[in-house]
Amino acid sequence: MPDLIGAATARLSVPEGQYAILDPGAEDAQDSIPDPGELAATGLFAAGTDGALVITGTDHGEISIGVELWSGAPPVDDTAWEDIAEDSYTATGAAQVHNVEGRPAGLPDLAWSGPGTYRMRVSVRGRDLGADDDGGGYDDGGYDDGGAYDGGADARRTGPVEEHLIQVWPAPVAPPQALKLTDELGETWRSEAAGG
Repeated sequence: MPDLIGAATARLSVPEGQYAILDPGAEDAQDSIPDPGELAATGLFAAGTDGALVITGTDHGEISIGVELWSGAPPVDDTAWEDIAEDSYTATGAAQVHNVEGRPAGLPDLAWSGPGTYRMRVSVRGRDLGADDDGGGYDDGGYDDGGAYDGGADARRTGPVEEHLIQVWPAPVAPPQALKLTDELGETWRSEAAGG
């Protein structure tokens, strides 16, 4: 059984419906981010050398991101997450989560074992909800349009509706793999890529 080396969570503001994993110290680090066209296989994320790009449903707002650093491949939890995909990441330096404007998420270095190849698994839930409400996740205080308290489930929600988990472990390079694909946003990305 692989060991969990470290874990952390953060909230990240995601302009333009995406965030990146990259080496901020690399020359032309932004050039390392994969082209959105490379996301076609999963509709979720693509990785390469010193860069990965993850698509969010939230276009302008906050999402919640968890990071887990593992010694080997952890078990797949396909009941708690709506979409799950894996890809290989080659780190020549650090690998840090940033929004596309360069703001770091304050999460640990994903290249925790130093330069080399890693496997990244990105699991998401709430992307379709994030697309619907811009990911703010904050409710109306539990009141309906007439000012009456409705006490619905939305009244208890106090954070982002969209959640991501990035799990990383050292591993040889392997092709991208979709482990679970159910949300509508991912289907839209895959359909558009197939059509054109």
